[in-house]
Amino acid sequence: MNITIKQIEAFLAASRTLNFSQAASAMHLSQPALSANIRRLEEVVGARLFDRDTHTVALSAVGTEFLQIATTITENINNGLTRIQGYVSGKEGLLILAVAPSLAASYLPEVIARFSTTYPNVELQLHDELAENCVDMVRSGCADLALTPQRKDGTGLVQRVLFHDRLVLLCSETHPLATDADISWKDIRKYEHIAKKSGSSVRQLINAEYLEYGQVFRPAFEVEHLGTMLGLIVAGLGIGILPLTTIRSISMPGLVCRTFCKLDAPYRTICAITTRMQATSPVVENFLRICEETQIDKDNTLLMKGVPTKA
Repeated sequence: MNITIKQIEAFLAASRTLNFSQAASAMHLSQPALSANIRRLEEVVGARLFDRDTHTVALSAVGTEFLQIATTITENINNGLTRIQGYVSGKEGLLILAVAPSLAASYLPEVIARFSTTYPNVELQLHDELAENCVDMVRSGCADLALTPQRKDGTGLVQRVLFHDRLVLLCSETHPLATDADISWKDIRKYEHIAKKSGSSVRQLINAEYLEYGQVFRPAFEVEHLGTMLGLIVAGLGIGILPLTTIRSISMPGLVCRTFCKLDAPYRTICAITTRMQATSPVVENFLRICEETQIDKDNTLLMKGVPTKA
């Protein structure tokens, strides 16, 4: 025979009041029902829990010992319920994020700051990985959520669009494009480019734009790291194209940022990615809500300390 929660509650009520009638009333039970619960509990324990006669009720020696056990059981149950309710509401738990580096350095910090303030009891783990690795982590279950540019191969994935991340042009302050009124793809094709290697999402967008004009994009330099790219641009060795989110925190003398004219304005689509195989947890849903509330400058104004912006 197993002990039930109802039996433990009846025992605790009787131990508090030492009056079966009052205990029954507190539990909204009849006195015979309360007595039956305690009797079944005593059968499982194998000893009397109360010493009682027609006038008095007192805990027996076994009852005194069992009181500590019953109290601990009740506290553990209540703590467990509080914890699971926190998880169900998304206020507690663990959230593992896999985020592309450009987003991890720019868009994500503000999201995390807002999320941590609103949900301080949620533990966050962050992995800044290449976009392809982020998606692999979500597919394998090593991450709950990925923030990356939209994937063409979305098999088995749920891609929730967060925002369009406009691309902008970077050049040195002495470059001819630094003073042009408008920038278009036609304007920039005649200049040398500094570009990230072909695996990046931005590089794929640039390749596609050049193909629209019947040309193959061939940069003067292909680099792996952002710092190298910016240094070559400032030195006047070419122009570069990067996402708005990537450059918002850049502070580099001699670097000028230009936006494209509206008709030619390119962008990459940033998504929150989960799998179709697993329903999103309440913690993930709360994080996604914060993501959707945290947008880049809606008017595409570039807030870049130390980097002149020419419109």
